[in-house]
Amino acid sequence: MPSKYRTIVAVPCRCGPSFDAGGTTHHPSVIDVRNLTRPAKMTVSELLSAIRQPYADLLAQAAAQPVAVVEPAYRKADGTLATEGPLALPCRADFVHTGGESAGQPAMVDSNAQLDFEPFAFELDTAAVSIQPFVWDWVTVEADGFDEAAATDAFKAWFFAWFDADDARVPAEDGLHGVVHYLSEPVRTEHGWQVNADLGSAPGAAVEDLLFRLVDAGATRISIG
Repeated sequence: MPSKYRTIVAVPCRCGPSFDAGGTTHHPSVIDVRNLTRPAKMTVSELLSAIRQPYADLLAQAAAQPVAVVEPAYRKADGTLATEGPLALPCRADFVHTGGESAGQPAMVDSNAQLDFEPFAFELDTAAVSIQPFVWDWVTVEADGFDEAAATDAFKAWFFAWFDADDARVPAEDGLHGVVHYLSEPVRTEHGWQVNADLGSAPGAAVEDLLFRLVDAGATRISIG
């Protein structure tokens, strides 16, 4: 986690109505924000925290298991990070069993709920930013207005800033490390670049940091959702 990062100030968003979408791992149920002890209007920071919380709670439950290692990075036999793709990006498992028949096997924690809110847009310096509902463990980010090198450098630098390759972060009280788990290679779209990310246990500040990094790199339009 970067020692210093910027936050988006005073951009309110309104939470919308909710409905029951079935509650499967592939089609998460939608959380009724009226049942949350939160105001109907939130800042971006507050909204990101609310989106993160359901998934963080599931990860924390895994962290509480006595026979599980939570958020380990995949590593080679010599202890170095296992990476893949042209950008040589590492990734993390949600947790690994340390006992029983599944000992040594990685396991995934899938979102089972999604926060519902009205998609909204705002200006961040020179970029138009839009955010729509998403789940914390699989978010799509699209960015336009800059070339491949600038996009790749921005996404990669952000990922390593929040990945904690040295596993130096001390777990929080909930047992989580505040790190991202996965980033796909940037894919060319009609106007720009797209990635998918598993934000893991990273805080909402990680998303704000990504927005600022993309703007600094020259992005003129950013979509999250």
